[in-house]
Amino acid sequence: MTELFGVAALAVGGYWIVRRLKRKMAEVEARLSRAAAEADPAGRGEKLVLDPTTGKYRPKPE
Repeated sequence: MTELFGVAALAVGGYWIVRRLKRKMAEVEARLSRAAAEADPAGRGEKLVLDPTTGKYRPKPE
C-alpha cells in the first residue's frame, strides 16, 4: 500500500511539473514573439564591414 502512495505521489508531482513547464514555455514564447514584433523591421541592426587592417568587423560608416 505504501508503494501505491509513493507511485501516486510521483505521478501527481510529474504531472504538476509538466504543466508548470508547459506554462513557462508558453510565457517565454509570448515574450519572444513580442520582442520579435518590436524589433527593427529593416533587419537585424547595423550592417558590419570587415576592417582589413585589424581583421575585425565594425559598423558600416554612413
